[in-house]
Amino acid sequence: MVCVVGCLAGAVIPFATGASQAFAGSISSSGLLGLVFTGRNVQLLRSTGEVSLPPAVLTTIFGGWFMLAPLLYSDVGVLATAGTQLAGTVISTFGLYVTIAGLTDDPA
Repeated sequence: MVCVVGCLAGAVIPFATGASQAFAGSISSSGLLGLVFTGRNVQLLRSTGEVSLPPAVLTTIFGGWFMLAPLLYSDVGVLATAGTQLAGTVISTFGLYVTIAGLTDDPA
């Protein structure tokens, strides 16, 4: 559930901080796409009680993208960079935890 909130935050932060249109478009579309996978991960975890690796891995990848993306765009702004990278850190941390839990058959 933390990753769902992180993807939502990542999608909104560029608009809230006045980032460039290119950055805001890229991050918000990535955030919405990431939300699909994080939501699916939560849905499968609740229904089966087991981690599904494909959405867990993709969630982790989206978190990594949120950490990397501000470095690839010029003139993003301090708040947009910090907010997006914070969301990415949260998403990657919890996404990777769920992925490892799925690989070790440990219930998340």
